[in-house]
Parts: sequence; structure tokens; C-alpha cells
Amino acid sequence: MRMSVQPSADPGSGANVTDARRAEIGVAANRVAAVIDDAFNWLDRLAERLRGLHEEARTRHRALRADELTALRESIFGRLREHPRLIAGTGVILAEDMLADRTHWLEWWQNQPDGQPTFLEVDHNPASVDYYDYAAAAWFALPRRTGKRVVVGPYVDYSGTDEYMLTLANPAYSGEHFLGVAATDIRADEFESLLLGALGGAGPPAALVNATGRVVASNTPQKIAGSLVAERELDRDWPEFTVGAPATGECAGLPWRVSVLRG
Repeated sequence: MRMSVQPSADPGSGANVTDARRAEIGVAANRVAAVIDDAFNWLDRLAERLRGLHEEARTRHRALRADELTALRESIFGRLREHPRLIAGTGVILAEDMLADRTHWLEWWQNQPDGQPTFLEVDHNPASVDYYDYAAAAWFALPRRTGKRVVVGPYVDYSGTDEYMLTLANPAYSGEHFLGVAATDIRADEFESLLLGALGGAGPPAALVNATGRVVASNTPQKIAGSLVAERELDRDWPEFTVGAPATGECAGLPWRVSVLRG
């Protein structure tokens, strides 16, 4: 699936809507789409590597073991090094019947300021108050139930970085057997940089808004990440661009939109 960017049916006709300004909003939307495309392309490859490990173990008439997931680390570390600011973490999260020696496991690595990937340590004991119940998280449960990709957020990642985060996840399958998800966490403030780069601080106040009307990023302190945008707050004299392919139903959480706000 490749992200589509579509302008609103009404291209915008306000006094301040020049062709150049209209083009800037389109550029911002296309930059967002490129980031999402790149992330899902990576997750496709990671899910395929997980499937390969699973099927290799099956040829030996056994289940995969947790320590064999180390084979994924070189590509995971490469991805983290490639995007030290954009990506907060990435890896695979396993279904309970996937591993021979674990019923609850994440092969998850996080970017650190010193450039060294750090393994995410979580509580795997379901009897513990700090148990990390990822099976209940939308980024795991939705791909498991639907077999489709998902974008979740923005949300504050209290269990990891305490930053506003977006999680993108792909289901991994071997035939009809659900293996888990390949996922990545993207910092919401990096989308703000994309908007500022395209629109500038002097441009119209604009926000990247998710499918439930929550701000992913903006170029204005009027609307911070996580806040809601009501329809009455949108400036309909300006064009709006949607990011995603809503007709395909291939990704929960999309489409997003880049909208200009009333001043």
C-alpha cells in the first residue's frame, strides 16, 4: 500500500490562498505521506524476516526460540542509526504461541542520545502489577484481529520515553498463523518539523490531524500534539489535504489530514 495525498474538492478561494501557499500545504502532506510509506516499507521487510525465522525453525520440526531473534538485530540497529531522531524504537512483538521458550516477548530496541540502541526491558510476569500487557494494546490487538496495518496515536508513551508518540504496526503471518507484529514508534515532534519545513512559522496556522480529530503535529502553539480539533476551528477558505487511502481499508487509523486553522 502506498499512501495517497488528495486535496479537498474545494481547492480554497480565500484572499490569502495563493498558488504558492496552496502548494506549500500539498508539500507538507506529501512529506508526511513519505514518512509513513517509508515506515511501512521497513515494517514489511521486518515482518518478512520474522516469518523467515519462524519457517526456518519449522523445517527443523521445532518452534523458534527467543535467542534466535538476535538475527534481526543487525537490521533493527541499522534502521535506528538511519533515523536517530524520527524513530524512538522498533522491533517485533510476539504472539503467545510463537516461541518455544517464551509466551510473552518483545525484541524491541530504542534509540538513545549516545547513538547506542538499548533493549527495552519490560515486566513479563502476568501476576505483577507492572506486567506489560501488550496483547491488549491497539497496535497489537487490531492487526491480530483484522490482519491489517494500523497507526495509533499520538499518545504519551509513559512506559518508555514519556514523549508524544505514534506507533505503526504490521501483522506478521506464516500462512494463516499469526506470529505477532512488526512495529515502530515515531516521535510526533518530527512531524512538526515537516510542517515547519514546508509552511514555515510565518505560514498559515496548520495542523496534521489524525482520523479521530486529534493533533499529531502543528506549526502553531494554538494546537499542541494530542489536542482535539473541532470542525469550527478549521479555516474552510483554505484547501485541506488527506494523507492515506481510506477507500482501501488497509490501515486502521488513517486517513490523516493537513488542515489550516482559523487565526
